[in-house]
Amino acid sequence: MTVAMSDGAKASREPVSRLRGIPWPAGTTAFAVRTWIALALAYYIAFFLELDGASSAGVCVLILAQPTSGMVLSKAIYRLAATIAGVAAAIVLTALFPQDRTMLLAAFAVIMAGQTALGSVLRDFRSYACILGGYTIAIISVSDIDAPNAVFAASLNRVAAIVVGIAAIAITNAVLANAEASRSLTTKLREEIRNIVAMALAAIDRREPPSASACIAMSVRLMPLRSDISFATPEKPRGRVRAKGGRSALLGLFEMISAIQAMGTGLSHLRHPSAIVDDALAILRGALRLQTPERCLSDLDALTSPAIEAGSVSIEEAFVLDRVRFTIETMGNVRDGMRSLRLGRRPRRDVTLPVHQDWPAVAINAVRVLVAVGIISLVSVWSGIPDTATAVLFTAVFVSLGAVQPDPTIMGKSALLGMPAVAIAGAAYAFLVFPNIDGYPLFIISLAPLVLATCWFIKIGMGGAGLIFGTQTIVLIAPANIQTLDPASFVDTATQLTFSGVAIFLTFLLVLPVDPARRRLRIALATGDALRAALADEKHREQPRASLHYDRLAQFRTWQREEVVTPARHKTLQRLVDIGNLSLAVRRAWRGLDGARPIIGPDLDASARKLLPRLLPAETFALADAYLAAAKGTTGQPALDLVCAAAALHGTALLTTTELTFLRRVGLSLEEGDDATRVGTKAARDEAVRGMGP
Repeated sequence: MTVAMSDGAKASREPVSRLRGIPWPAGTTAFAVRTWIALALAYYIAFFLELDGASSAGVCVLILAQPTSGMVLSKAIYRLAATIAGVAAAIVLTALFPQDRTMLLAAFAVIMAGQTALGSVLRDFRSYACILGGYTIAIISVSDIDAPNAVFAASLNRVAAIVVGIAAIAITNAVLANAEASRSLTTKLREEIRNIVAMALAAIDRREPPSASACIAMSVRLMPLRSDISFATPEKPRGRVRAKGGRSALLGLFEMISAIQAMGTGLSHLRHPSAIVDDALAILRGALRLQTPERCLSDLDALTSPAIEAGSVSIEEAFVLDRVRFTIETMGNVRDGMRSLRLGRRPRRDVTLPVHQDWPAVAINAVRVLVAVGIISLVSVWSGIPDTATAVLFTAVFVSLGAVQPDPTIMGKSALLGMPAVAIAGAAYAFLVFPNIDGYPLFIISLAPLVLATCWFIKIGMGGAGLIFGTQTIVLIAPANIQTLDPASFVDTATQLTFSGVAIFLTFLLVLPVDPARRRLRIALATGDALRAALADEKHREQPRASLHYDRLAQFRTWQREEVVTPARHKTLQRLVDIGNLSLAVRRAWRGLDGARPIIGPDLDASARKLLPRLLPAETFALADAYLAAAKGTTGQPALDLVCAAAALHGTALLTTTELTFLRRVGLSLEEGDDATRVGTKAARDEAVRGMGP
């Protein structure tokens, strides 16, 4: 639900030097030079072709400006498609309401709200494309609301300027940038693989699981790589195949976090030293450092199969051994995904990475845009002030773009501070710079400081401020083949931009303001709903859902912002991790029961399927023992299936024991005679809200 307009998460991981005390991230200068060359090329072509909307070509370049060529190409593709769709919609709306500004503005507000809702569901530049398609209607129809006959010509000029801007920045990046997004993605994935290996080795050495805060911190670092994969796709041949490899590797890292937690929990519950576990951990240590860790599975089978057949393995040992096997298999998937990403060959699995959707927030974003556009449109119409379309346009644009950001209030603050800065910079260009220069070379050189400031904002993670400052300054000064200065028109436009900045800020402050506590609450409820669905045996055979769990954790941590992590909040984080892991364990248990069904007796299978949804730890422990006992005397895949089922049941019981009090309070752990219909009811959900803590 984010637009990759800012690069804050990425900027923090790049080397940062200081230039006269100013933070200067690595690559800022090269990024600014590329963008400035693209701007120069776009304006040269636009002026040469004598386009009426030549300034829009420059605005397009600054909107598409991104640190890597992959991000530029990805955004450019969506921008072109959304512009064409928006132009078509604008022509249709103008034809429907040629003389009725009220209906036209009302239709625009509704469409903008719908596009914002869709953009809130999507991620990356697909989200941006939804917003762009909506506000293109304002650029064409609303701007020419009193001259509907000019809409078609404005549409052609708009498309021509966008094509020129896209071509200029695409050519510049193709010549000067070299697959930076792909290299950056590979580097970050390798770094996180090293981190996950270190986490696994620490869990082995300490015989305990990693802390909840460490797991959440890793998920916060991993989730942005989902976007990086899509940015790297256009840069190299067979980009879609490479992207599949990247997704497989990333999902493997999420699965590794859960596997390491389970393995650490199992090690901490071993009642006696175990030679077979020590030998298995030694095999795991070696496998984690190999490029083909699955080769160690034969060694693990040679170690464990005789003991399982002889029945000399305890359930605690079987659980650890099963998690060791899964960790090796998962690391094999990670390594395979990395090879696919590097070589462009198809990975062994094709996976998706589902993410958490906050549906109430989607509705709130749409209503906020609808109210903001409606109010500003009414004020504009009732005021009788001419040419107020500028205020309507930019309020709609930046309220919509802000709504799909991880933290919408940042856009409001950027608009409040940025629009006056735009007016000052625009005045400097219009009254001091442009009157004293002549010719294209001096004109384009004069824009270099503006480009540099825009790119610097983007590199330090303030993409919203960079977008507002760069694009709105260009809009205000409106470069043209023959540059004229109309002080009255300039002051009018600057005033409307400043007014729109105040309107944007007040919208996020007053109209359904963003409440971090409610965002965290809904994430907690979604985590509980995921467990309820798992207990109901819903879709347990779908692709792994680890990314969904860790996206919730990452969003929860993000919405805590800079708040002090008190003991109560730490307990809440730990509970979220436990409940999320429990839902994954329950799904794994269902799959384990399915795998063992052809081998185990029907009575035991029926008993297991009846007891698993009740989350009764003692009975689940006993079931795990029964499945492990059934593995005695078996060999090969049947033995592995039975041990897998036993280990999954044991892991479910361990996590249930950890959160038993909470689970019973919310009606998810049911004793005999308890009302099973209470699971998932509103009363139970309300208790879950109180039980999750702050």
